[in-house]
Amino acid sequence: MDGQPLVRLSARTHAGVELLRAKLLELIGYHGDSEGVFLARERHLDALRRASQHLEQARDSYQQVELLAEELRLSQQALAEITGEFTPDDLLGVIFSRFCIGK
Repeated sequence: MDGQPLVRLSARTHAGVELLRAKLLELIGYHGDSEGVFLARERHLDALRRASQHLEQARDSYQQVELLAEELRLSQQALAEITGEFTPDDLLGVIFSRFCIGK
């Protein structure tokens, strides 16, 4: 199935339900490692990395106002994914683009 995870389950016997739960948690980037450790979803960490990269580019472009403004806009856009401007429909699109449930 083109690299998509295959999880077989039974509604009658509930076989495979725990595996499905584990796969869903893995796909959203959940890591329940230990208490007191900063936990973030994979997409949040990715957004932070992108925002940081755009800020570095902005710093290097400070003499070219148009490039500086664009890098700051892209950084803000990446942060907006964490602060809630990333819509629920966007999130569903990300989740379902990575996981196929039946056909």
